[in-house]
This record gives sequence, C-alpha cells and structure tokens, in this order.
Amino acid sequence: VMNCTVRPCMVKDCKAIFQFIQVKALREDGFGARPQYYCYVAELPPEQKNKKGRCVIVGYILSSFTYSSWKGRNVYVDNLYVQPEFRGQKIGTRLLTNAAKMALSQGCVQLRMHVANWKEYEKGFLVSLGSENLTAKEGWTLFHFEEDALRRLAAGSNMRGKSGSPVGMGQGEGKDENGRSQTGH
Repeated sequence: VMNCTVRPCMVKDCKAIFQFIQVKALREDGFGARPQYYCYVAELPPEQKNKKGRCVIVGYILSSFTYSSWKGRNVYVDNLYVQPEFRGQKIGTRLLTNAAKMALSQGCVQLRMHVANWKEYEKGFLVSLGSENLTAKEGWTLFHFEEDALRRLAAGSNMRGKSGSPVGMGQGEGKDENGRSQTGH
C-alpha cells in the first residue's frame, strides 16, 4: 500500500492535473462560487518530493452531481486516474473512498461512472469494491452528443434517428413496473 495523502484538489493542483487531462476550463469550472465538479488528488508525502522539491500528485478523481428520476441525487465520476507506476497500491481505492464519503455527505444515493468495455481490469476492480455492471446486469448503453451534434439538436435540426423514427420513440422505449419510461436513465 502506497503511502500518500488523498485530499481535495486546490487551484495550485490544476497544473499537475493538466498532465493527465487537457481541459482548459479546469480552473474556472472547479473553483469559485458554484464549482461544476469536485476533485480529490493523491499526493506523495513530503519526503518523496520530486527533483524540483515539489510534492508529486500521482492520481486524481473528478466527479460532479447528477440526478436520477428513479433514485435521486447521484455523484458521477468522470475520471479516476492513477499513474501506471503507482497502480496496485490501493491509491484508486482511496480516491474512490473519498468520493463516496463526499457523495454521502451531500445526500447522494449512488455513485455512477462509465468504463470502456475493453478495460477488463478496471471493471473487475469496481466490481470488487461492490459496484454493479449495469451493461451486464440490465443492458444499459451509454450515449452522448458531441458539440456539433448538441448544436444541431439545440437548433431542432437532425431530430430523427437512423430508423427515421423520432429519437426516443419506438423500439428501445419501455416502461418499468410503475409505468415510468425506461429510456434516458
């Protein structure tokens, strides 16, 4: 088990996190009166500083709030990352544990995240911690709209699916035991 500190991300950490992700609005979106995300970093202890005398961030977890009409408030983990040379030392578990504590303190009832189908180790890791694979269990499929598609959707153009049916209607829509639509959750 790696000796590291897991703590909330601070503005000064943005530069270190930029090594892992390329989001120019990281600082603006995460710090201020209404943060759009929450982030925790895993930092090596002071005695393990890098050559420049700085503490080293070896991982992070970035999350935001979402809402489920079935369950209520959720935390969505957008990214959990630990540098390859520090994996297998419980750092990812500690980062997820801190996100879970934050979620519960904010009244959340679920922690959700997505993992690429080809990442078998990561899927196993999450299941080992008690997560359920909703793709395997319930057949859920993840969708998103990239910026161009989002703009077309907002403009009301290209509102038909490949089958010609309006998006959200037809074959894929169903009802749960209470008559609620099962699409979009």
